[in-house]
Amino acid sequence: MRIAVIIFLFLSSLFSYEYYAKVDPYERFLIKSNVSGKVIFSDEFKEGKFGDGKVIIKIDDKIDKVDLNATLAKYQNLLQNIKATKQLYQIDKLAYEKIKDLSTYSRTQKDAKKIKMLTSKINLLNQESNLQSLKLKIESLKDKIDKKNIKVDKKYYIYKVYPRVGDFVNPSSPLLEIADLSKARLTIFVTYNDLLKIKKRTILIDNKPIKVKIVKILKIADSKNLSGYKVELVIPAPKIFSKLVKVEIR
Repeated sequence: MRIAVIIFLFLSSLFSYEYYAKVDPYERFLIKSNVSGKVIFSDEFKEGKFGDGKVIIKIDDKIDKVDLNATLAKYQNLLQNIKATKQLYQIDKLAYEKIKDLSTYSRTQKDAKKIKMLTSKINLLNQESNLQSLKLKIESLKDKIDKKNIKVDKKYYIYKVYPRVGDFVNPSSPLLEIADLSKARLTIFVTYNDLLKIKKRTILIDNKPIKVKIVKILKIADSKNLSGYKVELVIPAPKIFSKLVKVEIR
């Protein structure tokens, strides 16, 4: 009996286990809107192509650009005012420092010079604070405009363009679905025995030994595939995705 068990375990270790998996893109992303507005441009013909760095979806940003230009003008004017206020403050400061220790000037005269200096300083600090507020507003407007002009990098494949011209989008409205096709991902649910030995076994895809990288192994059985343990594999990019392939663990 013991010999029979040993022979069975030996033969099991030589047995090739087969699984089937769909060839998925390495990563898929759903790009959602961060802003509200009316869609004034949508290039639906980019579906099925790779990005080119150009605008695919444009949400109306006319008012934002007007606001940005006005804020930039205020920023430049305030910079000039700050320059003049700094010079005035230095003059008032120097005037006070010249007389503050002289006995020939009364306390009233000294206090007047000091108040004038402090007033100049407070004015300068207020202007510098306003400058920072304008700077933050400029960055916020630039970011808002950028988020209204959706572009896709050349390395991503455009699977779906959702909005059309005239649509109104809100934050979280779907805009684009894109994918990274530089590699492919396979998901299989292996037996307990394969889970223990998968790193030491040879993995074949459609009967061919290709470069396979194990990127994820879950040591807890799947909630739906109760007898299977989820394993994710990464393989070189095929010509066509979403097909089923046979995965063998030998």
